[in-house]
Amino acid sequence: MKRIVAALAVLVAVCLLFGAAPADTGTADPVRVAALQRRAVTLAAEADATLLEAEALMRTGSRDGGRAQAAVLSGDEDPATFADAAALSFESAAGPIDAAREPLVALGWTLLALDPETAPPTLGLTGADLLAIGAQWRATALPLSALAELRRDAEATLTSLGEALAALDDDDPEAALVALAEAEASLALVRAFDTDVSTLPFWIETVDALLTATGDIARAAQAGDAAALAEAQAAYDAAADDAGRADQALTIALGEATTQVTSAATAATAEAIHAVEATRAALAGVSILP
Repeated sequence: MKRIVAALAVLVAVCLLFGAAPADTGTADPVRVAALQRRAVTLAAEADATLLEAEALMRTGSRDGGRAQAAVLSGDEDPATFADAAALSFESAAGPIDAAREPLVALGWTLLALDPETAPPTLGLTGADLLAIGAQWRATALPLSALAELRRDAEATLTSLGEALAALDDDDPEAALVALAEAEASLALVRAFDTDVSTLPFWIETVDALLTATGDIARAAQAGDAAALAEAQAAYDAAADDAGRADQALTIALGEATTQVTSAATAATAEAIHAVEATRAALAGVSILP
């Protein structure tokens, strides 16, 4: 309400100081036209500076949102840290966005006083819109953290499988079985993850086959059963043929799940930044300014 009153006050001042009628630059008092143009330049600069501040915060938020998504796929950092930072940036940008409205409204009336056919720069984006985007990013924090934990559980499964294979190379089937128990525990966490991404089950199935075959190799080695050892090795080789595709399936699963979680916030972020860019471009392109 205060901003509306302030904008109306500016309009009244323009009318009192310069007259209510538009300033025909061909016939109007040059002093009046120059005063209106100076006023318009001042308002345009004020609006642009405030929008630039908001845009910088929004771009920082966008980068942090991207880092939150990337942290799902690699690294040890918690995606929630970046998602919360993105939320804070958009929440911080809400004030400057609302602050830009007053000079934009005043500029619009001033430009119309100079030329009633002009199309003044406008901004449909509000501070409330940015608070909503901040809330969207904040809502992604826990799901993204869960996805990163899923990836770490998958990596732990493969690490333990690697340790089991190394133990078998060292003719230590007992150590191999201990490592496989750790791999099974990690795989159980992956199995328990609640997601409808279609490619994850293929990774689980392939890794499960590798663990089963590796366990059979270890037990056959313990028993000294050459036939069982050969059969288990053949089963392992068959499962290993799918290992490359399984790794791709896991990456796709994580990427798809991350997109599902962040798509709304990402789209709203891009739209908001575009809105500010468009208004700033319109401010720079006002042709009746000196």
